Amino acid sequence: MGPEFRFKTDDPGLCRFRRRRRIPSKTTRFGAREPFASSSANMSAMHWFLVDETNRDYSADHFFIVGGLVFTEPQIDLVDTAVREVRDAYGYRPGDSLKFDTNGRPDYITPQQHKDAKQDLIERLRNIGVRMIVYVILHDICVNEPYDTRMNFALNTLVYAYDDLLYRDGATGLMLIDRDNGRYDHLEYLFQYGLDFEGRQLSVNSRIRLFGQTNDNASHLSSATDVALGAFRYCVNAAGGWGRNDVARAMFPPLGDLLWGVETQNGVKQVRGYGYHPRPQTVKAYRYKELYDSLAAALATFSNDD
Repeated sequence: MGPEFRFKTDDPGLCRFRRRRRIPSKTTRFGAREPFASSSANMSAMHWFLVDETNRDYSADHFFIVGGLVFTEPQIDLVDTAVREVRDAYGYRPGDSLKFDTNGRPDYITPQQHKDAKQDLIERLRNIGVRMIVYVILHDICVNEPYDTRMNFALNTLVYAYDDLLYRDGATGLMLIDRDNGRYDHLEYLFQYGLDFEGRQLSVNSRIRLFGQTNDNASHLSSATDVALGAFRYCVNAAGGWGRNDVARAMFPPLGDLLWGVETQNGVKQVRGYGYHPRPQTVKAYRYKELYDSLAAALATFSNDD
């Protein structure tokens, strides 16, 4: 059974005006565990969260997407090795970018090689156990907001989700976004003051120890993030009719596994409010709500076509 993308009544995701911190259940699909304490013994694990944006420019009925991959410390070497092996296997040379966009491939890499390399890498990320967190908002809803506002609010949502993941894992972490010169002040604010809720500040720096920036060719982790997020974008666009459904059906099952989720009592992996954050939480316009509902339904269908 694939992941659940629909709305749920106890969504623990970011709300602009409130925050709930729930103690994780003692029993999960990973086995029994006690609620996390705040001792340094439980905060020794360090995670990395690499974030990028896609579908940036306005297009009617399309979604602006911001998200990325969360790596645990042991996974960093595994992902680095996986990207190196994929590059070698499909003929990428030093200095070549391995990204999702086929227009960025070298001339001597065929479209089929590029497609196979991306799918191979996504499968490897699934096997390693990397987790994905994504934020989506319909361009038509936020079209009147400047890019800075849209991007900052997306980052706020992702910071909340990442902080929640770190809490549940009993870990600390760092968060790096793809290079964006307009984001320095906001990253500083997030570290110094945290998130705003009803006029009060919610600190996140007890778990997120560093906010910073990186760029595509600065690490193999960035390459993995670009490929995974680009594949997610393709599937979102295909759900709206801008892409091939057969390609999305082949591509999405491992992506659905990458999305961070929590297993419910009936055995369904709930990703909404964990790894999947559609915004706003309440969509009032009927036509727009239909687009969000159609997206959730299509992604669920894609994920079950393994």
